[in-house]
Parts: sequence; C-alpha cells; structure tokens
Amino acid sequence: MSKDVEWGAMYGEGDIVCTCDNCGEEFRYPFEDKQIDYREAQQASEDEGWTSCIVSGAWHDFCCEECRNQYIKNNT
Repeated sequence: MSKDVEWGAMYGEGDIVCTCDNCGEEFRYPFEDKQIDYREAQQASEDEGWTSCIVSGAWHDFCCEECRNQYIKNNT
C-alpha cells in the first residue's frame, strides 16, 4: 500500500500522500491537529477515481482502472 504521511511546516499539520503503484501519480489529503484519518483519505481518493486492491497478497493503490489493470498484467 502506498500511503505515507508528510508532515508540514506547522506542528500537527501535513498530508496523507497516496501514490499510484503503477505510474507514480500522487493524491494528497490534508490533515490538521495531528488528526490523521486514513479512512477519510481513502474515501476522498475513491471519490477522485482512485482504487485499492490486493495484488500478490499486498495492498496497492492506483489512480485509475487502466493503471490497476496494467500493474496486475505486469506483476502477476
């Protein structure tokens, strides 16, 4: 799964960064007050067309269905 936390310059603020495991595109979900909510970030990314699925036993994130299909084709 390609989700990381990038802390901002202000204490307790930053972004949850979701990276497409196929093409490297990023989706950023901001947070404040150290309130890191992966479920909200996941829902927001899905609302933008992102998808997550298990490939070879591990979770992966994709910016679109085309990237998901290409990744599965190249890695299974």
